[in-house]
Amino acid sequence: MDRAAQLLASATEVLPGGVSASARANTAIGRPFFVSRGDGAWLYDLDGRRFLDMCTSHGASLLGHNHPRIKAAVQSALEMGVLCACETEYQTRLAERLRAMVPCAEMSRFAGSGTETVMHGLRLARTATGRHRFIKFEGHFHGYADALNYSVMPPPLLAGPADHPLPYPESGGMPQQNAADVIVVPFNDPQALRDAFATHGAEVAALLMEPVNYDQGCIEPAPGFAELCRELCDAYGALLFFDEVLTAFRIAPGGAQHYLGVTPDLCVLGKALGAGMPISALSGRRSVMRHLKPLGMSQMSGTYLAHLTGVMAALAALDEYAAAGLHARMADLADHFCSGVTQRAAACGAVVRVQHLGPRFGLYFGLRDPVTNYREAACRDLAAEEVFIRSCFAHGVFFQPSAHHGFSAVHTLADIDFALEAAQHALRDVQRFQQGGA
Repeated sequence: MDRAAQLLASATEVLPGGVSASARANTAIGRPFFVSRGDGAWLYDLDGRRFLDMCTSHGASLLGHNHPRIKAAVQSALEMGVLCACETEYQTRLAERLRAMVPCAEMSRFAGSGTETVMHGLRLARTATGRHRFIKFEGHFHGYADALNYSVMPPPLLAGPADHPLPYPESGGMPQQNAADVIVVPFNDPQALRDAFATHGAEVAALLMEPVNYDQGCIEPAPGFAELCRELCDAYGALLFFDEVLTAFRIAPGGAQHYLGVTPDLCVLGKALGAGMPISALSGRRSVMRHLKPLGMSQMSGTYLAHLTGVMAALAALDEYAAAGLHARMADLADHFCSGVTQRAAACGAVVRVQHLGPRFGLYFGLRDPVTNYREAACRDLAAEEVFIRSCFAHGVFFQPSAHHGFSAVHTLADIDFALEAAQHALRDVQRFQQGGA
């Protein structure tokens, strides 16, 4: 047995499935990807072999691994005494920085994960409006809380009509009665959204959405659709709530709301905010945020909220994200990689559509036409995707089985070309698989 197999055997005795998070069970390579360290754009396995990272911690490691400014920031927090459950000047500084960068962020409160922060945000929206129902889009992911984990990847036969989806629970153990508060609408369908507000608008606390649906690869809102979301929320007295856990700082310094020119009432910032350290932010208009205790009646508290290690890392990360030319450079690398995959696929006859915005992208194997919503994304060939990921891994490039993939700000053009070389081998394997070969 090699070292990874030995560790997996031990892990399965004490960790369910041998992993600490369900998504780390890598079906493409048949086991979790065990790493010993990370540095820059690269991960190293237990035997010291290096792999180019095209997962980047599901988007959290936007500055790569082992970034010197992030390490120094965390060290400075540790030198203050591993402070916990205390206020310092730095939480205020971080909120001020967000106010300067993110259009809706007049006030902020910090937590650890996206799941808990979206949960608190929904409760805040309900408190601020006095309403309990919310609208979400099919295929959009908002964490694992019982009230929110609906219709992310529903089996099409159980998802209801395409123009009127049914709430589908994504986990066992979710109370059945929670579904009554969830109104599911297809993304990029203006009439369906208008109909949902016309029927339920007086009961809706918030329209909760990924402004760019990275959790289905990369699906942008159609022209005018984000503006329609804003318009309908205003007309019916609901809050527009952007889940920017994945989009924050990735496509513009102020996130998707900056890129799209549509300002929500609330947003959650996560993943890249801490550049690999656990921190998230609930940010929004002052008139909404004042409903949080101790000013209002909506609770959001906890011992580890705004832990100083994450706060200091986020301050350092925001300096990096504000650097001139950073986002243009990442966009250029994304164009180079995604057009390269498309060209190589066409040359060898593999069928795959690539969609990207900034350094995050989706690979839709078996599809040729633009993907605009979940039902279209659900038609992609997951078996062909696993062939691609497994072959790339054999050539030193790591993809995690997921709808979305990406690279970091420290990936170089040479790194991207290395990934394209591996992709060329993998696409030939995909073509053979799609033609019925082994």
